[in-house]
Amino acid sequence: MPLYGPFGPEGPRLREQFWILPSADHDYPLRATVFRPADAPGAAGEHARRPLVVINHGTSDATRLAVAMPIYYWLSRWFVERGYVVVLPQRRGHGATGGPMAESIGSCVDPDHYRSGLAAADDIEGTVNYMSTQPFVAPGETVVVGISSGGWASLALASRNPGNVRAVINIAGGRGGRPFGMRTGAVCGEDRLVEAARTFGHTARVPTLWLYAGNDSYFRPDLARTMASAWQAAGGQVDLHVFPAYGADGHNLADDRAGWDVWGDAVDGFLAERHKAPIAALDSAPPVDPGPEPAATAAPLAAAVSSDGDMQAP
Repeated sequence: MPLYGPFGPEGPRLREQFWILPSADHDYPLRATVFRPADAPGAAGEHARRPLVVINHGTSDATRLAVAMPIYYWLSRWFVERGYVVVLPQRRGHGATGGPMAESIGSCVDPDHYRSGLAAADDIEGTVNYMSTQPFVAPGETVVVGISSGGWASLALASRNPGNVRAVINIAGGRGGRPFGMRTGAVCGEDRLVEAARTFGHTARVPTLWLYAGNDSYFRPDLARTMASAWQAAGGQVDLHVFPAYGADGHNLADDRAGWDVWGDAVDGFLAERHKAPIAALDSAPPVDPGPEPAATAAPLAAAVSSDGDMQAP
């Protein structure tokens, strides 16, 4: 039996399937969820190679060992409906993947946001490289998306300009936000976070889209602007959008269907204008069966804070 690959059958919801993927440490392979569009009927439409999206979760130090597999149903569905294969890896130190928290280097008093981001990027890069070899994935057409500390890790990956990645989307990204449940907007080593963004931007040539909301309780709009300015001043490409206040906490911008109406046009425009346009859902393909809608649909702007929020302490 191979060490990596699919584990079990596809489910009815967006062809949901459990996969095991390589990480930067062979002792701790990544657990992941894969979603796929329906194949068009006929030999020509079956097993078509499609662009890949890798969606990367955030971190809560208090819950990271018990956290469920990341799904981000509405964000995943947005991409699947546009013809993308979506994979959501669970990085080392989290949930079913387990292992040491490789991406937490330093402390809140003395954080190393730069090396922490690169450690998380190691796992993401392993996912990109492995999934790019699959017969249903178009190599060289990967979009890396990250939320919160997953957004920061995605920016770290952009600094390496990996050959299979053509774009990075950072949603509410950063590290060290609201340590130990502190007040809104408190960040461990804020100046170091900005300096690390500058360092990443110095080598990054992959176009990046940054999405934040005005009421993000982890990473304030002024901090997002400062990080983006540092990234751009160093030579990196950045397209920053700060949206109006979203729900009870703008850090949850990607958590529900209502978010499509906020960030959807920005993402569509970014992918269409700066890169090859995303593949539209094929008219000949059977409609995507979304399966049962999550309970959160009834209250798209619920006040609950996502379990995929940023880490409590670096």
